[in-house]
Amino acid sequence: MANLLHWRNIPTAKTLFVMIFMAGIGLIISVVALLYLSLHLITTKTNEIDDRRTALSVQGAVQTSVNRVWSLVLDNAVWDEAVKEAYRPTLDTAWLSKTWGSGLKINNLYDGTFILDEHFHVLWGAFHGKPFTEDNLRFFGRGMQFLIDQHAQPLASEKNIYAGITRTREGVAFVGIGLIRPMTEGFPVQGSARRYLVITRHLNPEILSGLGRTFQIEDLTYTAEPSAGPSVPLKSSAGELLGYLSWQARLPGVQAAQAASTDITQIVLLAAALILLFILLSSVGLYKLAKGEQQARRIARIDWLSHLPNRRALIEKLEHSRLSGEPGTKSVVFIDLDGFKDVNDIYGHHVGDQLIVTIAQTLRDKIPPEGMLARMGGDEFAMMVGGARAEESAAAFAGSVLDYLNTPISLGERTIHIGASIGIASGSLVEITSSELFRRADIAMYHSKSTGKGRITHYDSELNSVREREIVIENDIRLGLEREEFDVWYQPIVDARSQKMIGVEALARWHRRPAGGLKPDEFIRIAETSGLIYRLGQFVLRRACFDLQPLSDLKLSVNISPAQFRDPDFENKVAGVLQETGFPAGRLQLEVTETYVLESPERARAAIANLKSLGTAVALDDFGTGYSSIGYLRRFNFDTIKIDKSLAGLVDDDDQASALVSGTIRIASALGMAVIAEGVETEKQMKLLRLAGCDQLQGFYFSQPMPIESLLQLRQQRHC
Repeated sequence: MANLLHWRNIPTAKTLFVMIFMAGIGLIISVVALLYLSLHLITTKTNEIDDRRTALSVQGAVQTSVNRVWSLVLDNAVWDEAVKEAYRPTLDTAWLSKTWGSGLKINNLYDGTFILDEHFHVLWGAFHGKPFTEDNLRFFGRGMQFLIDQHAQPLASEKNIYAGITRTREGVAFVGIGLIRPMTEGFPVQGSARRYLVITRHLNPEILSGLGRTFQIEDLTYTAEPSAGPSVPLKSSAGELLGYLSWQARLPGVQAAQAASTDITQIVLLAAALILLFILLSSVGLYKLAKGEQQARRIARIDWLSHLPNRRALIEKLEHSRLSGEPGTKSVVFIDLDGFKDVNDIYGHHVGDQLIVTIAQTLRDKIPPEGMLARMGGDEFAMMVGGARAEESAAAFAGSVLDYLNTPISLGERTIHIGASIGIASGSLVEITSSELFRRADIAMYHSKSTGKGRITHYDSELNSVREREIVIENDIRLGLEREEFDVWYQPIVDARSQKMIGVEALARWHRRPAGGLKPDEFIRIAETSGLIYRLGQFVLRRACFDLQPLSDLKLSVNISPAQFRDPDFENKVAGVLQETGFPAGRLQLEVTETYVLESPERARAAIANLKSLGTAVALDDFGTGYSSIGYLRRFNFDTIKIDKSLAGLVDDDDQASALVSGTIRIASALGMAVIAEGVETEKQMKLLRLAGCDQLQGFYFSQPMPIESLLQLRQQRHC
């Protein structure tokens, strides 16, 4: 999968501008489309709602017409005089014609009146003011027949009026039927004789126009077939389809849209202007971003001090060569300055920075053609070169660099002596990766440093075998901690005056390793570089506290590696072990080398203060092998100084060493610090160190390191 987050894959400012511009145009189109689509949707829905409301109004108008006929029947059928005239043996047609035939045809209330007998035969009728001569119901259609069939019994015995719609021979009509009866109680006619009044009102343009005005329905018309516009079906009381009532849609949504079109246009223009303004501002920002990005890329690939390309730039160059498939061999020269740390410690970091700048300027002049020099960080440089003569060019460059760095370098009034350890690795990027090529050069450089410094080492398979063995040991350490293969041995520390054992130093041992035991010098270094020293150091501290806890007259010294000391939680871990084991903090002394104290003085001072606040003592181990400054002895306030065996072991035959030991003891005494001399192997050394003023002594002369069981036996023997 491609590394999509890599900065080289970030679009350029021009590409981003095009993307934002297209996105802005798309946004404008989307906003315009959204507004007008929304307007269209609102218009359509408004029109649909109005059509549904109008359809309900049309249906209401139809029902109103039916109800009007119903009321006419009620007003004319429930009438005492009508009962007297309708139930005569011989009807008075003159009275009927005058009363119902033409007299009530006012305001177009109805167009036909009819009297039916108990068998629903027409006894008398008038239609459009003319006598009606038919005696059956065929004229009235299925709708009228349905009303009679459905309500024959109620019509004869109840007071209900029934009205509906039918298709007569003359067209669609509203029709009503009801029993002619008196207004008061009591029906004067005996037997089965019944007279029913039927009133019709046929649908016509005048009626539709009146309904349209009443219900605000524009152009209400009746058609046999559905029209193109809105319409509702008109059905008879029997359910037969009689036709359709249609009207002219008012389209209120269109009217509202037309009214709002000006405002919508203004909104669209405003939105477009805002988006274009955003594009303009984004373009300005992208221009600045592009300049900043270009500068940031340049800065990110340049070392700020030497102005050389940095590690990142060199690795990218190699990766580019690998990805582009460049043929041929690539050689990497890895340079580590020897003694640069001492320059910083003695003269200060500003002098160290000047030295780096001076060396970088000189090395730049020595780069072979097509080569690339980079500062890898700190006191490390690397040069990469390719081509047919890459190995030869790399070797020549490394030789000239070593010659230059082995000669004194002038910095103003100062002359600096420094050296270099150099490693060279070559190979084809088709066969190995760029990181592997760097790893090999790094391995070769460390071999130069570990075998005496000031030399050049070419990588070969044997060096790789050394590294592979280290990996095996690293894995064995991890498994050994899990399997509890490690032991803790103890070397006595005696009082210089009484020769009495007053303490012990805890030392890690690995005799029970399945592949064969290893000396501490072999596995401690690998544990530190792999990070396993944290677990190993905690194991030694915990085991030693458990073993020595019952021996209340002995103090315990435990070595702390620089890696452990760097751990910001180290002090809490020590406190946890003391609490877990119940070991008194006042009996514990932690030994730290001056190397780490000088590398991280602020962290070292804080850690020492925290440890001393727990009640533990802190000793400076291997004093005399490094910088050995009186200033930092005062600054860090150690409880004890341990003179290294490389110095203490020479007091019997080296006057200078003897003087240095005596001076160290006087300085420590003046600062209120106890002095322990390590590596005491002879009686003469013991006596000289005691006379020099050492407080405590340690070495093979008194005892070799031993397991806890042997220590208990030795202690018992000396107490006897």
